[in-house]
Amino acid sequence: MAFGSLEEVFRYIESFTNLEKSGSLFTARSYRLERMQLLLERFAHPQLAYRTIHIAGTKGKGSTATLLARGLQAAGVRTGLYTSPHVMSYVERMEVLGEESNIPGILALGEQIRRAVEELPEETIEAMGPPNTFELLTLLAFCTFRECGCQYVVVETGIGGRLDATNLVDPELCLITPIELEHTDVLGDTLAAIAREKAGIFKAGKPVFSAPQVGEVKEELKLAARRVGAPIVFLDEQLSSFRARYTITGTELEFALAGGEQISYSLALIGTVQAENAALVHLAAQHSLPWLLPALKQGFAAARLPARMEVLRRDPVVVIDGAHTPRSVRIVLDTFTRLFGPDGVLLFAAAAGKKFPEMAEILAPAFREIVVTTPGTFRESNAREVRRAFVRLNPNTLLIPDTAGALARARVLAGTGRPLLVTGSFYLAGLVREILYS
Repeated sequence: MAFGSLEEVFRYIESFTNLEKSGSLFTARSYRLERMQLLLERFAHPQLAYRTIHIAGTKGKGSTATLLARGLQAAGVRTGLYTSPHVMSYVERMEVLGEESNIPGILALGEQIRRAVEELPEETIEAMGPPNTFELLTLLAFCTFRECGCQYVVVETGIGGRLDATNLVDPELCLITPIELEHTDVLGDTLAAIAREKAGIFKAGKPVFSAPQVGEVKEELKLAARRVGAPIVFLDEQLSSFRARYTITGTELEFALAGGEQISYSLALIGTVQAENAALVHLAAQHSLPWLLPALKQGFAAARLPARMEVLRRDPVVVIDGAHTPRSVRIVLDTFTRLFGPDGVLLFAAAAGKKFPEMAEILAPAFREIVVTTPGTFRESNAREVRRAFVRLNPNTLLIPDTAGALARARVLAGTGRPLLVTGSFYLAGLVREILYS
């Protein structure tokens, strides 16, 4: 029976091993490229039907990809954007900019993918294991972009780079955002090991542009680029000046590259980190896509991304952010307090496997009241353990497992004059967004 809705397509895709849900259940069988190669072959390599820009890193991939894609769109290029995770719906991950989702096309492709999976030989499944959810989502996205006639597609990796399902593209250039410890069970337990995995997207002769990195990461990226013969440029080695000022409505950026004139941009995205992402995109365009430079001003002003310092309400203030690592929540906290002051209320949830004790160390002392909840049912979580981590540092910490009830209580605590920050999980951000927009 053919799929009748997007929900049916994504329910089918989710029926396979979902590594985003299962957290640390990665194995050699679940994390490999042979299956993805086979699936792409069956669809005549859709990822080669357009020019691709590939982005890896730990933080800021989605924002950087969005800024770049909006610049391409402003230049009149038919542009696809593949990002993860989603906030409200899987369809957010495979966007053709400026167009509504092609629902009939996605339904038809979903049916083709189901048939292709059913036709995989039994011996292939035994040797490689069945495809996983991320592989099928990536296949669906690549086929969708081809069907829609995209000229450029900006592709964000899922996890790592070397063995990521996206790493069968032939990129025109690659971008690397800041790298930190993440998914250590898969990528390695040192920054150097993780950097090597991220650098697995480098291709011979294809330029690489990197955000500022700590010393050992920078050295690994340089070695990896040298091994494959890819020229690499680091933003911090090119900047001669940099200044960012942000408000509740966006960010003003001024910077200069070595030997160049002062450049200024106005971003709709909020925060110094977003200004750094924009500067990285400008650097890449200046070196590899100079025709894109005149369109970046319009593209950056139009770039918006849910759950990245997103101000959902202004009176009283409600801000959501999907930050879920110690470094990212520190950045969010700094931005939030600079904008709204120190007298806020926090609504927090974390999925299993996240470093919530370290995040509690950062966040708990900064809020008068805290409400801990669950990040929905998409990912496993233990809200009681999370609450214990917070209450040890701030006794005014409540546990309300039901997300809607937790949001209601947090808004009561905030009252009419105090700001509310919702963070710790993209899935929590999506639920809050859905509740407040329903």
